[in-house]
Amino acid sequence: MAELGARLLVADDNKVNRLLLGRTLELQGHQVSSADNGRRALQMLQAERFDLLLLDLEMPELDGFAVLEQLAADAELRDLPVIVTSSLEGVAHVARCIELGADDYLHKPVNPVLLKARVGSSLEKKRLRDQQKEQVKRFATSAVAQDLAQSGFSLGGRRVQ
Repeated sequence: MAELGARLLVADDNKVNRLLLGRTLELQGHQVSSADNGRRALQMLQAERFDLLLLDLEMPELDGFAVLEQLAADAELRDLPVIVTSSLEGVAHVARCIELGADDYLHKPVNPVLLKARVGSSLEKKRLRDQQKEQVKRFATSAVAQDLAQSGFSLGGRRVQ
């Protein structure tokens, strides 16, 4: 079940898109903040705790691809779920986003039913990852937990950071 009242950040340079997406998410029970470019989004993510980022690709100052790259390089933010919302067509854009760490990709205009399902799924995965991290901290020494956090490990044959 998706976590209600999650803190979401919508990063989109188009004010109408930010407002529509934000309102839709608020009606679904979430707390929504917004950023009008990638640089501002990163500043907000570093200053506050968010549960999910909805990210446009075509933005001034720092585009969505650059934001994804910086999130992946940041140990504190690399596990933040990201759903890309973009009007860019083509499998190559979707694949690049997923390769850079995005959890999902929704084409604009975003369908509210699909948005709710994807947000719920991403928040559930985040909840499970957070539980996993908490268990590692609880049952491993601080040195082991720190080493696992830095180097990652395998669960079910899949590499986990």
